[in-house]
Amino acid sequence: MSDLPPPPPEFEPGPYSAQRPAQPDPTLHSSPARKGWAALGTGQVVELAGPGARFGARFLDGVIIAVGTAALLIIGLAVGLVVFLILAVVALVFVLSYEVALTTLKGQTLGKMATNIKVVRADNGELVGWGESIGRWIIPTALLIIPAIGWLLALLVYTSLTWDKYRQGWHDKAVGTIVIRS
Repeated sequence: MSDLPPPPPEFEPGPYSAQRPAQPDPTLHSSPARKGWAALGTGQVVELAGPGARFGARFLDGVIIAVGTAALLIIGLAVGLVVFLILAVVALVFVLSYEVALTTLKGQTLGKMATNIKVVRADNGELVGWGESIGRWIIPTALLIIPAIGWLLALLVYTSLTWDKYRQGWHDKAVGTIVIRS
């Protein structure tokens, strides 16, 4: 019997990895071949955000958006139809600014900050651009306009991350993003 430690587990490349990382960080508690980790195209190994953290962030973001939007619309209703329509547009800008701008500029909404997760490009781990942020937002949001089943389809977009190897929702897959622990 040898006194040498067992060999490291085999590296399992992800869809975005172009090469095998030189050596996984020894401080990581898991290898990239294990569930919950992914290798970026740069070879960097990252810990994926868990479904609980992602749903927690989505819930917190939903509360923030609902409160902000409701406040604007209630003020608009109290004042009159013209003000209501103006504030409805302001509410849409608020939602876009909150979701899209924060994701583009920081990689995190307030909900993601609270749960210590971050949206990054799956190929290199960099912050996402405006196009990716808009895509991540518009895919589930656009589904909501479908009568009767839109909410179910939007829910599927988000819950699809629970059965995906890289914990990507359909909106993540469409624009090439992953959500990692920050």
